[in-house]
Amino acid sequence: MDLPGNRLGNFSMNARRAMVGFASIPFFFAIANYQFEWGFLEGHQKDAIAASAVALFLVIRYLGPTIQDIRNMRNAKKRSAQ
Repeated sequence: MDLPGNRLGNFSMNARRAMVGFASIPFFFAIANYQFEWGFLEGHQKDAIAASAVALFLVIRYLGPTIQDIRNMRNAKKRSAQ
């Protein structure tokens, strides 16, 4: 189920995937920092996790590819391969 509303910008599927990938880097870094006790962000680990999770959600919601976009791309690849 897709949320109503348009996505921002007129980006290609690969560009949308790249944006989500780049937005996930701080999220995974903050979680790894907390889990492995690396010591970065001393005293602000949970704040960093929360902020990066909100940023990742917003990027996925407004810039990421929709499920329907992914289905359409896969179906087009299947049709072109036949």
